[in-house]
Amino acid sequence: MSHVKLIAVLGSVLLLAGCGAGNKSAAKTPSSQQEPASSRSSQSSSAQSSHAKSSASASSSTASVAKTATFSNQTFTIKNVAFKLTGSKITASATANRNLFVIYYTVTNHQNTSIIPSDLWQAAVSATQNGHKLGTGNLAFTTSQTSDNNKLNRTVMPVKAGQSVSGLAMFEPKGSQTITVTFADTHGQTVHTSTYPVN
Repeated sequence: MSHVKLIAVLGSVLLLAGCGAGNKSAAKTPSSQQEPASSRSSQSSSAQSSHAKSSASASSSTASVAKTATFSNQTFTIKNVAFKLTGSKITASATANRNLFVIYYTVTNHQNTSIIPSDLWQAAVSATQNGHKLGTGNLAFTTSQTSDNNKLNRTVMPVKAGQSVSGLAMFEPKGSQTITVTFADTHGQTVHTSTYPVN
C-alpha cells in the first residue's frame, strides 16, 4: 500500500515538473512580444516611402511654378485681361510740391465676365525707386488733369467681356532716381520689369 502511494506521489511530481518545463520554454520565446521580421521590414519601407514623399513634395514646392501672366509688345496680360501700355509722363500731384509718375494703358477684357481693371493692376504691378516701394498718390483736381481723372475713374468701373477702355495708373516718386516698374503673375513671380527716368 505504501509503495502504491509512493508511486502515485512520484507520478504527480513528475507531471508537475513536466508542466513547469513547458512554461519555462514558453517564457524563453514570447512570440507575442517579438515583432515578426516581415512586420519590421514593412514598417521600415513605409517610413522610407513617407520620407521619399516628403522629400519629393519639398523639392516640388521649391521649384518655380508655370507663369500665369505674359508681357510682350508692351502688353501685360493676366487672367485673360490685356493691358497695352501706351505712354507715360510726370505730372503734378494733389500733394503740394510732389509729382506723379503716370502710366497710360488700354485695357481689354478677354474674360467671359466683367472685371475691374484697377483691381487686377494693383495686385500685379508695383513700382520701386532706389529700392523703396512707391505709393499711388493722387491726381490734382485741375482742368488740365480732367482727362486723366476721367481715365482713372474708368479703371475702377466694371469693364464688360470683350470691352476695351483707356485708363491709367500712378506712382508717387520720392526723388529723382529712376523708377522700376515690376509686372508679376498671380503667384508673385516677376514676368517683366521696365525702368523709367523721372526727369
